[in-house]
Amino acid sequence: MTIEETPYAGGGQPVDIALRAADVVAAANNRNGLTYKGFGVLSGNATSALLMDYKTEHPDVYWRLVRTLFGGPRPMMNIVKIEMGNDRNNSTGPNVATMRDRDEYPQVRREPGFQLAADARRYQPGVHVSILRWHAPTWVHDNDDVYRWYKDTILAAYREYGVMVDSVNPDVNERTADLDWVAEFAERVHSDTDGFLGNGAPDDPNAGFRSDTERDLFRAIKVITSDEEVTGTFGGDVIANPRYLKAMDVASYHYSVEDDAEGNFTRLADEFDKEVWNSEAQAVFSNSADRPNNTMDNGLGERTGTGIGGIGGPLEMANTLIKGFVESRRTAAFYQPAIGSCYEHMEYASKELISARDPWSGWMYYDAGCAALEHFARFANLGYDPSSTWRAIPQASDSKVGGNNPVSGARHGEPSYLTLAAPDGADASVVIVNDSSLTKTYRLAIDPALPAAGKPLTIWQTRAADTGQPYDANWRRPVAIVRASAAGTADDNDGVDDAAYEITVEPWSMITATTLDSADADSEHVGTFVPKPEYAYDLPHTTEHSRAVLDVDPANGVLYADDFTYADAKPVDVYKHDQLASEDYLASRGGDHGATPRYTTDTNGAFEIVPDPERGHVLRQQIDWTHAGNAWIEGDPRTAIGDMRWTNYRVTVDVRFEEYPGRAPYVLLGAREMGGDKFTTDICGVDFKIRADGVWLLRNFGNEVRRGHLEDLKKRAAEAGTRPFAPGAGEDRWNTIALEVAGTTATVFVNGARVTTWSDPALQSAGRVNLGTSFDHVRFSNLRVERVDGAAGAGASPYYTQLIDDMHMTSWDDSSREVLRYEGPWTHDNGQGMFTYMRTISRADMPGASVSLGFDGTGVDLFGPSDGRARLDVFVDGHMLHDAAPTFATNGSLRCQFRVDGLEPGRHTVTFRTANAADFALDAVGVLA
Repeated sequence: MTIEETPYAGGGQPVDIALRAADVVAAANNRNGLTYKGFGVLSGNATSALLMDYKTEHPDVYWRLVRTLFGGPRPMMNIVKIEMGNDRNNSTGPNVATMRDRDEYPQVRREPGFQLAADARRYQPGVHVSILRWHAPTWVHDNDDVYRWYKDTILAAYREYGVMVDSVNPDVNERTADLDWVAEFAERVHSDTDGFLGNGAPDDPNAGFRSDTERDLFRAIKVITSDEEVTGTFGGDVIANPRYLKAMDVASYHYSVEDDAEGNFTRLADEFDKEVWNSEAQAVFSNSADRPNNTMDNGLGERTGTGIGGIGGPLEMANTLIKGFVESRRTAAFYQPAIGSCYEHMEYASKELISARDPWSGWMYYDAGCAALEHFARFANLGYDPSSTWRAIPQASDSKVGGNNPVSGARHGEPSYLTLAAPDGADASVVIVNDSSLTKTYRLAIDPALPAAGKPLTIWQTRAADTGQPYDANWRRPVAIVRASAAGTADDNDGVDDAAYEITVEPWSMITATTLDSADADSEHVGTFVPKPEYAYDLPHTTEHSRAVLDVDPANGVLYADDFTYADAKPVDVYKHDQLASEDYLASRGGDHGATPRYTTDTNGAFEIVPDPERGHVLRQQIDWTHAGNAWIEGDPRTAIGDMRWTNYRVTVDVRFEEYPGRAPYVLLGAREMGGDKFTTDICGVDFKIRADGVWLLRNFGNEVRRGHLEDLKKRAAEAGTRPFAPGAGEDRWNTIALEVAGTTATVFVNGARVTTWSDPALQSAGRVNLGTSFDHVRFSNLRVERVDGAAGAGASPYYTQLIDDMHMTSWDDSSREVLRYEGPWTHDNGQGMFTYMRTISRADMPGASVSLGFDGTGVDLFGPSDGRARLDVFVDGHMLHDAAPTFATNGSLRCQFRVDGLEPGRHTVTFRTANAADFALDAVGVLA
């Protein structure tokens, strides 16, 4: 029976690990299959959209991020994988097309992945770069076009940044392998004499190879098969066909840790010395800083919580790495995304190692998933050089953990360990994961023929914080030094005792036991240990209340303004050709062919800065129907701008339609958008959609609530004495549209005249701004987001000072300081869906369950999925404000289901208590300024 079918029966018995000299020697002779490559960043699906803003607005924070990931003698990560796209949504959003037309010179500067790869070389010159594609631009019709697109982009990136791509998957992401095409691609790459193809003109200065070095580096590119989403289907076919086997350097597939039924991927690594990758791996789901507040089942039937463990946590992530090697020889894992640098609560939200959502403040959060990777990377030499890279030792590694995706069946203390050893046997490290509530004991025996035998083991541990500590106080810290003792083993025949070590692994923790000289006993504090500088924990700590709201000019009531010209923007430091270069702001982001605007995350289409004869530069939606290729998630062009915590504001923008054939195009201005749906065409709490012929709609989450036409616009303009809407296209046909959201009312203005208003007591209470279009070229200028002070029912609050996840019960700086206090019959669960904020939820289903919050402000909003049946008693500063008040029905988790506003500014304590037996779910709490 399989591991998954048979419950683990090891109980409390110690787990024995034997590291044998013969196994280390055999692994050292394997140059690719057992060399442990390590980990990487996957830049794709718009998840890197805000990275360039961090680089320009807070370069110190950006470069610290790059250094944290790629710096040092044993870096956490050593590869950047870039997904090539076509400006259409391929999950969270689109990846920019480097070539929108066949003869366009590749615009690699507007692809943040290439910039990240170049910048990583500042701290790690040998960083590897890999690419594959999602859907292709519309001009790509056959494999010749694919090859042109790949090759010209690769060479353009090399010429721009001095970074050559190291490996390529010529196939499509998460599709069954086309092995004939893979073999043909490999043959083309390795023998290419044409170089850059360009526009075909005889005087094209870009054509050909510019140097022998460029040619040789290009010809050395490795070829990958096949980035499938399931256990690879191609292993047997590759082994059976010499042409395929010769062509393929790397076998890769996503998420599944399992080998196929014939064990072909293990054979590819062990027998044929091929690399096997988990080329799209899952990181943590939700914040490990708050995870210890869960009350999930510990696996023994008790809701006592799982610490930093449990479903979607860092321990499960580490178990996936271990089981992936044991089952199918995975020796590399790349995280999608490693850096979540797009607006949150979109498709595949809260699935990252580092959150970089707010470039205006420089706020970032590094999760315990980073510490989990450091348990592997900091205590071994990982990489691609077989002479120095440590090997994973199959005979000294094991996983009895159940599950595939996720690898979550570890609650009964199932063994899970991976042994890494230097090729000369001089040092070794064992990573052990205990994703259970049981204390586990491991016994490690090291063959005396290995130079590592007899060296003391330093034990490095990651677990949850103790009461009163910061959330990361116990992430990757030295906790013990274990000395070797002599002990014979059952299979000894040489009469020489192994070096034996006994290791205790606490519940809900992971450890690395290493022979590396990495820490000393603290002479002043018995039982504590001091890391050597090279190994010290240095992940940045995120402090409580450090996430500032985007509010650029409070004195003048301006939350944000962008004229899209960036005349005062400072030059940007970009790492090119192994040195820092200072570049013009717009040039560094794409230049005149289309530059990435500030603080935007596209979810379909391409919103870019272009020159404009009248206004200098404007924002333009670049993708028309001719260039609208295939998408994984269909939808019209949209981009999100600003802060999800904005509440009451007026957003204004100038718009102009370019010449169009056929049906009139439209432009959309949206407000109060907090994500929550994969189809981003209709995710605004309210939006105004107007066509070039004057037909307009006011909508609530895509549902029409008001409509009108050109004659209405003319009438409203005449009544207001303002300029009427100018229909059609042309350079002189700019119109100014504005959408105001104040309390429960939305109002639309066109060229200063009020067009319509609509109120709903359940109107979404907060969210970002959206701009949108049909698949046509539309220009935007003079975006402005202003406060709406003193609006009726609005409490004069322009934003939430905090948006608090339901699991954030204690301060990140001191876990003894309460944030949210729950009393009564609550459950607090991780592992929720992508459209539950931070993938956590708190639930009560009977009267008397309460949640309290002390805050400075004027009100509190509660978010969560609701059918409207739950009722709440509400107390403010000890006095009942509402008795059994009804909640709103909502259509998602991050939707407002209850409001308390209009309080006097100042310090308050509010308590919400369930008043009936209806299900009540809390996803987040917004604190009004």
